[in-house]
Amino acid sequence: MTYVPWFFPDDPPSLFQTGPTSADARLACQLLERMQRDPRLRHERVCIEVQNRVVILEGVVTSADVSTEAHARAWSTPGVHDVNNRLRLLER
Repeated sequence: MTYVPWFFPDDPPSLFQTGPTSADARLACQLLERMQRDPRLRHERVCIEVQNRVVILEGVVTSADVSTEAHARAWSTPGVHDVNNRLRLLER
């Protein structure tokens, strides 16, 4: 199991730049990098977990559009076999 808390809005910490060793860790880091490049997703609080090439997205996001975009990003990441979107909308 690989769990990546996404609380790094601007620059990923150095551990992501050294290259992860497992396939699940590589997928999690690829998705993290892709989400950080998207201005709509960059500042959202999303945790990415990968188990056997299945992405699990958890956290609280500001809108349904953000949840949909995060889900689409995860699905479009090469090597992902399934996505479990557990993102919740921020209550206002």
